[in-house]
Amino acid sequence: PTASPTASPSSSPTASPTASPTSSPSSQPSNAECVIGADLICSSNIAFRPCATLSPPSNPRCSELATPIISLSFSYQSDSTCSDSLNQQGDAAECADLQPLVGGLVNIGCSDLFGTTYPVAPTTVGPDDVFTAIVTNSPTKVNCTISSGGSVLQWNTIDISGGVELDLKEKYGALQVEACNDQICTYQLEFTSEFTNLGSDIMNITNATRVLDGEVKDFLEDLNREGSLPEYQIGVGDSASYAEGGISIDTCTTSSFLYSTFGEGNPPDGEDCEASDDFAISFNPQCVVSLELDCVYLETGESCRDIPPVELVECDCVVPNDPTGDLSRPKQLQFGYTGGKCPPQLDVGSGVISCDDRINGPLPDTVRVTASLAFATFFDGVVDKDDYFLLDRDESTNTTILNFVDFTIRDADDNDVLFQVFRLQTGCGATDSTGIVLDQPYASLTFFGFRCQDDVANFCFSDVRFDQKAINDGVTDIDITRSDLTFQGQTTNLLNGAVIPLNSGASIVSSATETIKVCGAASYTASGLVEANDTSAIGCSDVATYTFETQERASNPPSQQPSEQPSSSPTEVCDLEVSLECEGCNVTTNDIPPCLDRPTMFGMLFFGGNCSNTFSLQLPNQTNCTDFFENGAIPEPGSNETSYIMAVIGLGLWTEGNATLFEGNVRQSTVFYLYRDGFRLPSDTIIYTFPEVAQDDIPEPGFFPDPQLYPPLQIVEFHASCSQPIVLFNQFGAHQIIQFETPNQGNVTILEATELNYDIAVPISFPTGEDTIRVSSAQLITNYTIPRLITVPINGTLICSEEVAADPTTECNTSEIAVSFGVTLNLAVPQTYSTTLFVVGRTLNSGQLCTGLEEDEFCAPTNDPICEEINQNLG
Repeated sequence: PTASPTASPSSSPTASPTASPTSSPSSQPSNAECVIGADLICSSNIAFRPCATLSPPSNPRCSELATPIISLSFSYQSDSTCSDSLNQQGDAAECADLQPLVGGLVNIGCSDLFGTTYPVAPTTVGPDDVFTAIVTNSPTKVNCTISSGGSVLQWNTIDISGGVELDLKEKYGALQVEACNDQICTYQLEFTSEFTNLGSDIMNITNATRVLDGEVKDFLEDLNREGSLPEYQIGVGDSASYAEGGISIDTCTTSSFLYSTFGEGNPPDGEDCEASDDFAISFNPQCVVSLELDCVYLETGESCRDIPPVELVECDCVVPNDPTGDLSRPKQLQFGYTGGKCPPQLDVGSGVISCDDRINGPLPDTVRVTASLAFATFFDGVVDKDDYFLLDRDESTNTTILNFVDFTIRDADDNDVLFQVFRLQTGCGATDSTGIVLDQPYASLTFFGFRCQDDVANFCFSDVRFDQKAINDGVTDIDITRSDLTFQGQTTNLLNGAVIPLNSGASIVSSATETIKVCGAASYTASGLVEANDTSAIGCSDVATYTFETQERASNPPSQQPSEQPSSSPTEVCDLEVSLECEGCNVTTNDIPPCLDRPTMFGMLFFGGNCSNTFSLQLPNQTNCTDFFENGAIPEPGSNETSYIMAVIGLGLWTEGNATLFEGNVRQSTVFYLYRDGFRLPSDTIIYTFPEVAQDDIPEPGFFPDPQLYPPLQIVEFHASCSQPIVLFNQFGAHQIIQFETPNQGNVTILEATELNYDIAVPISFPTGEDTIRVSSAQLITNYTIPRLITVPINGTLICSEEVAADPTTECNTSEIAVSFGVTLNLAVPQTYSTTLFVVGRTLNSGQLCTGLEEDEFCAPTNDPICEEINQNLG
């Protein structure tokens, strides 16, 4: 058994518990919440271009702007001399290198050719920096100098008249075009990183960094803090910010841009917290290639449109006082094989003086032709029907072509099989008779031309050279992947499969030589096609056509022999019936949705005009418009005049963002944007319109211009929260809403995407013996697309009558071709859109040229009263 229990505890019990804690509790709880907010705000140097809306310019061709160039921006390319220029201005632009360029800071000055200087900002730039010249007096040319240490290093003269091509990204010596008016490649951005204490206690900011293009920068020491707490501390609800400017971004380069900001903090007693924000945008500018097609008549070196008529129709090489007759012999004679039989009556004098057909029936399409006399041979070769060939001196005997030539027509593969033998007296050197006549048949041959010893010449068939110039008019470098020339139904690949790189502003010329007949009136059309690829993977293309005519010769002497059997019917015209009944052109504004929640952006068209133009669905007490006629007239619609516009927050307290929504000079008919870096717009907005403010008088941001120099012309106030009705086309005084953006609806605009559909139908009537036409080219020319010339990809397509198309045994199965393409129409202002369709083809059997041309016009939006009247008149 166990021992007896003890009678009492082995030790005394502990003392009674203390009445209170040994030390006072902390004055702040240990679970204080740390919450930091990070916001990144981006702004560009162009007030009406918010960062989120930056995109490649819509039209890289500055010379095609609707208004004169008033601002021109260049980047300084310190490694480029005049020899590095890449542009299309030719002799219209001038460049001079006076001293070597420097890789550091240089001074820029610009003026017109009479010495009037233009404002330039900044005047000092480094490599790749951008400066802007403000052109004040609409000159035809501007001259800019690059200087260092008081010495001019290089000067450039550039044509800005609009009559000579001027494109973005073109290079003029060390100057590369970055912007013209509102077509802008390079922007300067400023990023503001803002960290806010959203927690419940004081917060220490322990880390503040940004990342740009992989470069990490610590800006903790540079933070601007609200409040008066010690260094790196911010109170509840307070913020600290850091602004970084001068960051260039090029929208004309295929690239991705990312700017990230990161902040970290902790309370005096609690866990750390962190937050970040970033701005990302990508640019993928599409290439732009243009094609120019020219033609040179190689016989004279002149344009193909200046080919002279053939006046000397008889072979005449007579040289006066040539006792031996050697100088009066022809140097070359041109004939074509036409397969005719011996004439029923021989000629007296020049012509066929003897002839013998060795076979009954027609001659073959392919034969061997030998032209000789005794021991001298002037031509010997195989020819096809309608081919032409040249008789030339016999090199082996050094014998020129004599007055008589014996022709032997035989089998192409067997010299012993004869088809025809005849002797021709050319009469080219005869003084007592006329020579053989151009474009006239002589037995199985037709005479097509001659060249005398003194190089006097007349040829029915002569060579022309087509020069096809591909120009990189875009802002990105491209690869030319295809360059085709189509002439007389035959297509030539001018690149032979090669790929040609082409820098922005550069060009390349590819050539092809073709043969035409100049005896008699004829029309010729060549079409060119160029295709290119770029980093956008979209590619681009352009087409060009060149048409010229040969003239009827001055006189047509009678034939030396009877003509062949006349045609059973006169030559018929082949016209293509082109239908331009547009489907998809009935574009209205009825389906554009209203604004349903508070917007973050308004796109405002400076429409022009006084307060009487106001039109909206808002209550009268929600809008107000006042004209100050005593201060001057506001620009009228269509005037293209400029005003200074300032939009600000209206009445009432508003705490988010900047109070200024927009400020700057705006040309009538252009768009400006009310935008607050992504914040919602205020419920009330006021737009002030002033006269155009000179560059030196433009006020500091947020301030009105000097009222003594620039008094207000109009003040407009409207409700902008969309609690009152806001729909596109609402107009408040001179300003019309054409675009808005809300968090729920996204971007809503008056630009309406639609698809236009046209038809190419069968000919009105086929020529006799024809029922099918092969299309060789089809092109659309518009006034509303870029590029204006659109190639319809139906080359080689067969079009036939409905009867032939219904026959399953025929090659052709269509009597009509539908053509469609997508476009975007601007419905802000009633406009007339025109389309011209030009189709070229040839009949399948005879190869007769067939053409069709049709035009169509419509006005949109079709529910606008102006367009209703125009469309009614257009029928």
